[in-house]
Amino acid sequence: MVSHLVQAFEFDIRFRISDDKARPEGAVINAHEISPGVAFEQNGLKITAIKVDHAPVEPAYGYRIDYEGRSVVLSGDTRISDNLVRAAAGVDVLVHEVASPETFVRAGVDPERAKSVVAHHVTPEQAGEVFERTKPRLAVYSHIVLPTATADDLVPATRKTYSGPLEVGEDLMVIEVGKDVIVRRPSLSKQ
Repeated sequence: MVSHLVQAFEFDIRFRISDDKARPEGAVINAHEISPGVAFEQNGLKITAIKVDHAPVEPAYGYRIDYEGRSVVLSGDTRISDNLVRAAAGVDVLVHEVASPETFVRAGVDPERAKSVVAHHVTPEQAGEVFERTKPRLAVYSHIVLPTATADDLVPATRKTYSGPLEVGEDLMVIEVGKDVIVRRPSLSKQ
């Protein structure tokens, strides 16, 4: 894939180096294949790849990030995954993808297409089960499969199985993980 990306952008890369005087090393791609387990470790930061179930896509990974006694897990695209549940047990923040079947129906997506897409992801009820099993200090929805889904579409269904702290992620939201887990939503100033 990487070699084909380089081939696809060959003209642009050549132009930027010759005309814009960009440094050639800036166009070098240094890709590393990963497998389940520690993918990166340096200066106290450890990133662990977690094999998740997003069949037919293989492999699919979630990631656990550990640093200075704090931990965050990113589910990646997945169905219910026992590997992810084990890796996320007791984390500070679990960021999980979600697909709301009702939102697909409301958006007029073909029912067969909607069923197929949702089958590769986690519903709000299933995510609630994952959150209840892992008990993160904060659960966060991100990669909301149909972007028209709102907190009203996701949270009530999740609350059937999970009563802990839950946020619906949004662009530019910041989560500080320390003694406390603090969520800062973007302030939209009028211009």
